[in-house]
Amino acid sequence: MRKIILSLLLSVYGVFQAGAQEPEWVNKRPTSPDMYIGIGMASLTETDYMKKATQNALLDIVSQIAIKLENNSFLHRVDVDGKSREMFEDKIHGSLVAWIEGQELKDTYQSGQKYYVYYVLDKNVYARKAEERRQQAIKTGMDYLQKGRAAEEAMNLTQAVQLYGKGLEAAEPWVFMDLTTDEGGRSVNVPVELYNAYMNVFSGMAITTNVVQVEGEAFKAVAEPIAGCLSKNGVVVPNVKLKASFVSGSGAVSPAIQTDHTGTAEFYVTNITSKEDVQELRVSIDESFTDALPEAYRRLLQNQTWPAAKVSILLKSAPITAYLYVNDNDLEGCERHISSLLTNNYFTLSEDPDAPQCFVDLSTKMEMGETVTGGIYDLNACYCTLVLKIYNNKNQQMLLNYSVNRVKVLVPISKSAEETISMCVREVMKRVNRELPDRIKKLKIN
Repeated sequence: MRKIILSLLLSVYGVFQAGAQEPEWVNKRPTSPDMYIGIGMASLTETDYMKKATQNALLDIVSQIAIKLENNSFLHRVDVDGKSREMFEDKIHGSLVAWIEGQELKDTYQSGQKYYVYYVLDKNVYARKAEERRQQAIKTGMDYLQKGRAAEEAMNLTQAVQLYGKGLEAAEPWVFMDLTTDEGGRSVNVPVELYNAYMNVFSGMAITTNVVQVEGEAFKAVAEPIAGCLSKNGVVVPNVKLKASFVSGSGAVSPAIQTDHTGTAEFYVTNITSKEDVQELRVSIDESFTDALPEAYRRLLQNQTWPAAKVSILLKSAPITAYLYVNDNDLEGCERHISSLLTNNYFTLSEDPDAPQCFVDLSTKMEMGETVTGGIYDLNACYCTLVLKIYNNKNQQMLLNYSVNRVKVLVPISKSAEETISMCVREVMKRVNRELPDRIKKLKIN
């Protein structure tokens, strides 16, 4: 029994000694004509140092696999821009790390501070696996290509471009290889066909509108609908979202909508918030469907020329009429400033309180507060309030309730009552002129 135990101890000791002795491959890389050899190392202080060392060994193997662009490969056949080419090359390199298989752990070694691994990959195994991946890329890419063609033929263009994009994404790690296959007796380079189909989905497209110009009024809706019709090479295109937006002037427009079976989408301008005499609306393809595509593929599409149409909106000369009623009037000068602000930008003021479209109620108050001791002279603290309300004169609906509350104005006590009011008006109107125009622009007056 003692002999058996002694023998086991000697065996363990021998293994320990062998493990403790630094192997030659740690400092001198082995070579082999039939194998890729990967040496990986990680510090023992690193989390998951064994996994890290293995990853480094696989990266070492990948760095030895020369990626040779085959003559019929995608990157030889298609002229892509620099950023897109860089994207494809990054995918190629990253894919090799992801799918390498068949490697074998030949040895490990642990020193006082580091952990080493020694992996080998049979070159014939690599070649066989690479061919399997090539065939899979052809099969998957071809499936997406055929589905994309069917969607495009049915004029489901947004679905078609997404299918082509997914096919390209599946094939992109292997585009350095010749991914050519036979389709009904015709030779098809799958990623080349996918790329060209993807880039040409929206070629030959046009948008026409039912009108080239409409009439409108400031702060009102446009009664006439604006319809955009999408076509490709003269054939109407359904199920593609169009959008309308102001490119000059400003206002609110109904949201993006899909074209119907006639390729048409209708829009309504629900409010015009600018007083420019001529404004312009642009009808174009809504690009939100590209959110489902990888970012790099979105850039590829956005570099293309997208169809668009423009409609002019001619503003009628007659502005909105309003009656200005002054209630409390402590700050007498504010009435003149408010009248000027309204007439210069938005309204025509009327003398008849019942006739105009809007009724404007203005009130101002000034309260005398404490006396503030100054370095040269004392000051009176005046607290000023302005309230402006605008009503629809037809239905008495309040359209705007704007106020400036208790603005503190310091006035030398030597100033007269008129001078005090003048200083207060000036300070209050500074704030009103900053804020009120934008509030009035948002009014919806029917």
